[in-house]
Amino acid sequence: MQQELPITIVAEGKFSNSLKPLLTQLELWINFQAVKADWYGNEDCILSFDFTLVRTLEEKTPLLTAVSAEGGEGWIVEPGYAYHYDSSSLKTIAFIAVNDLIQNGTGIEQAIKDRLTSVANAIGLQHGLLALV
Repeated sequence: MQQELPITIVAEGKFSNSLKPLLTQLELWINFQAVKADWYGNEDCILSFDFTLVRTLEEKTPLLTAVSAEGGEGWIVEPGYAYHYDSSSLKTIAFIAVNDLIQNGTGIEQAIKDRLTSVANAIGLQHGLLALV
């Protein structure tokens, strides 16, 4: 039986299937960073992240401006990414925008990694975990 990784990365359906190898590589990379930083040492506090690559955050504006009915927790929106953390389930849903990166044309993979770690660290540091690099 295969166990799902705590940090997953997918691309919105509008993207080509040729991205799959990059998504797998990024997913393995960020989970490895979390292992190196001992994020999974305390089984009572395993954070999970569901990252989705999107073209732009503007596509998600209705969702990002909605406020959660349960606790009034909204989305945190930063340049290039947005996320919502549910403290009761330790789960984060995040969107990583890539259009601006594609337009710049260089260092796209590293820029995506930077955005992934920015979201993960924003949540991880709240729990006293070491920052991912």
